[in-house]
Amino acid sequence: MYFKSRCRSFLCCDRVPVVAAAVLILFLLSGCGAVMVQSYDSGLVDRTEAIYRKGAEMILQGWAVSPRTDAQRAAMMQAADSPASFSKFQPLYDELILDSEILILRAMSGSMDIGAAGEKIQARVEELIEADVPSICPDLQAQFSDISLTARNFVDLKCLFLRWKEQHRERGILKKANWEGRKIALFDIIYAIDRAESFKKDKKKN
Repeated sequence: MYFKSRCRSFLCCDRVPVVAAAVLILFLLSGCGAVMVQSYDSGLVDRTEAIYRKGAEMILQGWAVSPRTDAQRAAMMQAADSPASFSKFQPLYDELILDSEILILRAMSGSMDIGAAGEKIQARVEELIEADVPSICPDLQAQFSDISLTARNFVDLKCLFLRWKEQHRERGILKKANWEGRKIALFDIIYAIDRAESFKKDKKKN
């Protein structure tokens, strides 16, 4: 369903938002040391669920106006101003990408050095997340391999939105099946992140 990402760096594609630059600066100042484990952050969880809501609403909107079949799609492509066209959704993609960058920034700023207990939590969190969400953007992950696992999952989330945006741009109009697949992908990645954060919350109580 997805095509190969054109993303070759964190500050990529058609814009270079200020918040992305701030994330990169923060990463460079960190000294690129050992992987960090981040403590539980309720605000990060709330923002993660908010971005899910925003993404799910875009998906519902896209599904409602998109064709079911190739023939219907071909007919809609002839329309001068189709409600399913990429131009109608570009601002929504940009908002999701920006929101994911803000989550990366918050996740990176909330990291702490690994200790003996932190290493055990980190190992379990990594097991939980990687079992559910294999990396969908190896290029970005290679550049940010030394940041916290939480932050790396938000890098994956940003990459997912970048792929969606470019896929829609290339195809012009998507079919309902594309939006249905996106709902599943979004649910899976947000669920994996939330599940890992819940594990850290439980460990914090103990």
